[in-house]
Amino acid sequence: MGRPPRIRREQILESARRVFAAKGFDAATLADIAGEIGVTPAAILRHVDSKAALFSEAMQSGGLIDPPACVLELANIDPATDPRIVLRRLAQEVVPFISSIITTRIVVATYESARRTSLVLPFNAEEENPPKKAFRLLTNYMRRAAKAGVLHVRDPRAAALLFMGSLQGYVLFHYVLKVEPIFPLAGYVDALIDLWSEGAIVGGIDARRKETKTDATNRDRADRDWNRSGRPAAVSARKPKTTRDRP
Repeated sequence: MGRPPRIRREQILESARRVFAAKGFDAATLADIAGEIGVTPAAILRHVDSKAALFSEAMQSGGLIDPPACVLELANIDPATDPRIVLRRLAQEVVPFISSIITTRIVVATYESARRTSLVLPFNAEEENPPKKAFRLLTNYMRRAAKAGVLHVRDPRAAALLFMGSLQGYVLFHYVLKVEPIFPLAGYVDALIDLWSEGAIVGGIDARRKETKTDATNRDRADRDWNRSGRPAAVSARKPKTTRDRP
């Protein structure tokens, strides 16, 4: 009879985090967790005393320390890069990250409801933490992109808050409130990027541009006028040659 496969403690914790987050404490079993890594429940019990002990250890931090790579890379990205590319990747990777944090915290709060009445975050809200770090990096990116001329925003901080808020709203409706039917993330990101690229109010920006940008000599004054008139935070749209000619 062959020797049982060796598993690391971190493998068990990672598997436990996924299973507990998906099923909750009561519905999840040691067999579910063991099956993910190809071992028996007995092998898991050689590392922990019980399912409750495994839950407490695995869900302490949720394994979420830093924001995803797409957020950390904002600090070094070329500010002249097409913002549609940057923001699309950010949206596609940040939504699963946010949903992992929230669903994990809900499971923990449910398990500990006898002792706690509020949702406990997996980090200190008073110190530097993943949401604060992501917000700061996105704000700085938008400030640099605006200076590079590829993003038109009156207030980079407000624009970053609007964009991150849109992603958190998707998570809230689909993973917390569980609104059905679930709208595909890819379609949501497409709509979000289109809104930032082209705007939703017909004629608003284009009419203002035609009114003030009559020649190159008035360009700087027109930009100042747009800002004072309350130009919405949006990615500068590049007029496509055809309706399908988009990146």
